[in-house]
Amino acid sequence: MRFNIHNLIKFWARKDPKLLLHEIKNSKLLADPFCGSGSSGFCAMLVGTSGFLSDINPVSVFITYNVLNGENLKRETIETMQEVCSEINDEIYTLSNHEKVNFAVWNKDKVILLKFASGKETKDERLIKEYMKTEENLKTKYWYPEGQFVYPGTNISFKDGPHRQIELRDLFTNRNLYAASKLYYYIERIWKENKSQGDLLKLAFIASLANATKMIPHSKSSGPSWKLPRYWIPALREERNFCKAFLRRLLLLYSFKKKWSAIASKYQIEVSFDGEIITSQKKFITICRVDALNISSKLPKLDLIILDPPHYDELNYFELTYLWQKWLEGSLNDVRFKDYDYWKNEICVNKKISKDLEWYNAKLYEIVSNYVNCLCKDGKIILILHNKNKRLLNETIRKIKEGISDGFMFNVSYEFSRIPSSTQGLHGRKKYLCILKITRIS
Repeated sequence: MRFNIHNLIKFWARKDPKLLLHEIKNSKLLADPFCGSGSSGFCAMLVGTSGFLSDINPVSVFITYNVLNGENLKRETIETMQEVCSEINDEIYTLSNHEKVNFAVWNKDKVILLKFASGKETKDERLIKEYMKTEENLKTKYWYPEGQFVYPGTNISFKDGPHRQIELRDLFTNRNLYAASKLYYYIERIWKENKSQGDLLKLAFIASLANATKMIPHSKSSGPSWKLPRYWIPALREERNFCKAFLRRLLLLYSFKKKWSAIASKYQIEVSFDGEIITSQKKFITICRVDALNISSKLPKLDLIILDPPHYDELNYFELTYLWQKWLEGSLNDVRFKDYDYWKNEICVNKKISKDLEWYNAKLYEIVSNYVNCLCKDGKIILILHNKNKRLLNETIRKIKEGISDGFMFNVSYEFSRIPSSTQGLHGRKKYLCILKITRIS
């Protein structure tokens, strides 16, 4: 495949596009009310299908639109960010020996090794002391988000949070908070003048953001990444050069969009953060922020409906995208990201906020019951679930099948994902990918 959408941003439980392409290629009109990072829209556009994409999470809507639209970064935008990154590198990542730090290895609160961009590494105490002195004395003068990892309006900490209520800033070293905040200051300046260029920069920023945090474990085998679907600080960790991570993501986005523009030019692509559904006589992708339960009655008859909701207690997208949303709202108070109360309606299993398996299954049944009414004859719903517990998956499927009236055919299959990192979790624990197909036969 010429395009790799999953290179653009790490979105948890992402699916192999081939899984969706097989179902989408014979449909003319689809809907995906849990659009996540836009995989279904990506596949639809590859095969010439129109679709309605939506999500209750404003970050998902933002990602989906900016991945799928025909905009691309201008060379002058990239050059501006390269200049800013060069300045930051000189300020905080370059030592007196003129070596630029690629990453520092921390053991709890102490740096034990420096790795340079040249490929060299050192445990030299003098250089480490110099590096730490900058860290200790550095104060950022730029905006950064404030708050704690708790559910807004409550004192309930995130389900698998840092195990104590910490401030958002505590997830960063002084050095990387300075780098991220200064970089974002210039991104917001560009965004004020040119929203589409600014949004693409914001997409590259949040895609790189984990590399600015203390969440990157030092591991020789698996490379730098956010390993667990929660906020955590490993004892042995890497402090990455955030400018390097950001520029890499920026160029990946530019390369993808340069190739993607020919496909996007064939579509009318619209986005709404207030629930408005926009249609067109030509091929279209409309993306809106709305609760899955509130959009089904507004949709026309469809050939295909893809339902890929949050997976039980394994992924709480509100929690995972909270840090992204706080940065996206920004110092300019971007109204698209002002709502933090949608967690109350997010479909997941989280007993901390009174959402148990019974609640989850009831909501899922309600959604499927609503969407089967949107199917034309021979139309199909694809419900995608995954979990390591097959008994739990079977219980959900049983609850759904019991309440659906005659006139539908059911087919259930289990497999392991073609993208292991999306479903196996830490240490490669296998999880079942369960697919329920519901076809209207009358």
